Amino acid sequence: MIAKKGKQIMINNFNNFNIVSGTVDNKNAKSIYLTISGWADPLISKDVNYKKVIKDFNKRIKNRLFNTLDKHLFNVNRSIVDFDMRESGLTYGKRSYMNCEITLFQNHKFKIQEKIIQDSLNNILDEIITSVLNESKFFKFYKVKK
Repeated sequence: MIAKKGKQIMINNFNNFNIVSGTVDNKNAKSIYLTISGWADPLISKDVNYKKVIKDFNKRIKNRLFNTLDKHLFNVNRSIVDFDMRESGLTYGKRSYMNCEITLFQNHKFKIQEKIIQDSLNNILDEIITSVLNESKFFKFYKVKK
């Protein structure tokens, strides 16, 4: 029999994004992940170099994460940011799927549902969403495709 060790928590603090935090092993939580997903609606009808825009998103998210991360809770040198959005199908008036997965490695092994971890994760999410994703002049983000 395989025992389920992982844990996922839905975070509904942000209207335009689907957010999940989780860990693979909650009893021995070495790492925690955050998944931010949604649908990006391009705001500019002219030709845009979306490859550069997406690369800039990734860089800005990493920068905000580094500046926001609680250095006592997480190892700053071992965080992973994977911002995924296909530039090939981006066209004005058509929403495209966006997914950003952030993996954080803990200095201590707190469980994901502990208040200190949840507060830190909410702080990270707030900073990334308000300062990077919602400030975009290229996209408006939505929870659903329609």
